[in-house]
Amino acid sequence: MKVIVVEDEPNSLMGMQKVIESLEMDLTLFTSRFAEDAIDIIVKHRPELIVTDIMLPGMTGLDMIEQFAEESYYPKVIVVSGHNDFEYARRSIRFGVVDYLLKPFDTEEFADKIRNSLMIIKQEKDLSNQMKQQKAYAQIGTRLMRDNYLVDFCLKRTPLEEHIYQRLGLWNLQWLADQPYSVIIIDTKGFPDGKPVGRNSSLQTFAIGNILNEMLTDQSMTIFFQDPKSRWIIITGCECTQELIYSIIENVVNYQKIELAIGYSSTKSLFEDIKTAYDEALKMFRVHSLSGDMDILMNAMTTKKEYPSPDQLASMICEGDEQSIRQAVHQFMLQMMLEEGIQRREDIIRSGLNYLSNIHESLSEKANKELEEIPMSVWEAFDECKTIEDYELVLYEYLKSMSQELYTPKTNAMIDRAIKMIQSSYAEDITLTSIAESLSMHPVWLSQLFKKETGQTFTEYLTEIRIVKAKALLRETSMKVYEIASAVGYNDLQYFGSLFKKKTGQTPKECRYGK
Repeated sequence: MKVIVVEDEPNSLMGMQKVIESLEMDLTLFTSRFAEDAIDIIVKHRPELIVTDIMLPGMTGLDMIEQFAEESYYPKVIVVSGHNDFEYARRSIRFGVVDYLLKPFDTEEFADKIRNSLMIIKQEKDLSNQMKQQKAYAQIGTRLMRDNYLVDFCLKRTPLEEHIYQRLGLWNLQWLADQPYSVIIIDTKGFPDGKPVGRNSSLQTFAIGNILNEMLTDQSMTIFFQDPKSRWIIITGCECTQELIYSIIENVVNYQKIELAIGYSSTKSLFEDIKTAYDEALKMFRVHSLSGDMDILMNAMTTKKEYPSPDQLASMICEGDEQSIRQAVHQFMLQMMLEEGIQRREDIIRSGLNYLSNIHESLSEKANKELEEIPMSVWEAFDECKTIEDYELVLYEYLKSMSQELYTPKTNAMIDRAIKMIQSSYAEDITLTSIAESLSMHPVWLSQLFKKETGQTFTEYLTEIRIVKAKALLRETSMKVYEIASAVGYNDLQYFGSLFKKKTGQTPKECRYGK
């Protein structure tokens, strides 16, 4: 504790100082002979006990105390005076003075008054701390009960009965019954089924929660809590949900360097629909946890476009329509992830292989021949996939190979030669003009014929060849990124990185490490 003694008589000041120091208590003692200096000490150190003479040079002790009367600072005060004047005593009581000593006073009497005042201060501090602790425990208990109820609302459909409405009122959550709302799910990216148990996961959950606490605690019609998988759930009546989400992502990345997966529901109006909203958000969260493209995901959520049936995709394979095959596979992966029962990686693999098996069956009928079983390499490739894009690529590459096996395209002989030249010289500085010169063709004619026969421009075809080769080198070799860029025909590393990101949705580094 801190004590200050203000006395203008040097001998009296020294005597009081010796008495206080002899008490053998854990104290920090300040002394001053002038009220102005004492005020500076009090402002800086906020002592719990002030012992002051009334008559001081320039200002009385009571005038000094009066300066702190309206502040959120309530020290105990003992007044010492040689004036036996009731008016002084009455005025001192008005300022919260706890004791009053007349000079000359007995040393032991002074020591007792100081000791008693300090004991009172200690008791009050202990009581205040105890009350704060009890209040904190009560708040924790109330929040835990509230969060348990909110989790129940998310996991099972709950009618808005009277006792539920009363509890919402107790927690200032009546808006859940009266206002439209959305549900948002947030957690570390890459864990669609929840993070593994461990210290690192707990620290990430705690870090995300701290940022949410800073951002959302004072925001109206917004509440956040954790579900059984330790994912953060936000229920908000805020109309600008997407702006809120992007703000959260930005803050978490800036301050904690954690990449987030996000899922959010459409706006709901009924309290009973909290579970429906949670399920919607959870589906989106699981997809986003395995994919980086939030915009494509949102489009899949809102359009609900059906993916082609196995029979329709078999027709595309027989026709050699690789562009349609790619689009079909992409749509299948997105919509499959949103289906009921798709929660774990095992569910994704099972659904993908079932779809592929049905395509095989349809292809056998259309091609009128028995096809080989799905090779083990496809199963193994599925098992190594980390993202939706990985699953999609495995499925597409296999179906494309089947299409190339079953469909013999009738292409122009000149375009066949051009394609072979591109495939053999893609790493060199080849251009449409150089290919045209080799074929004794005009570049414009070659460009038009190439687009007609392949469905792609010369540049698009060359870029695809190079990017596919770059992806293989990234995953199968230890070559540096700049070496790979040069090996596939790009001398500008920055341009290669930008083009790679545009075509694959990943940086070369992310592709290499499977992020």
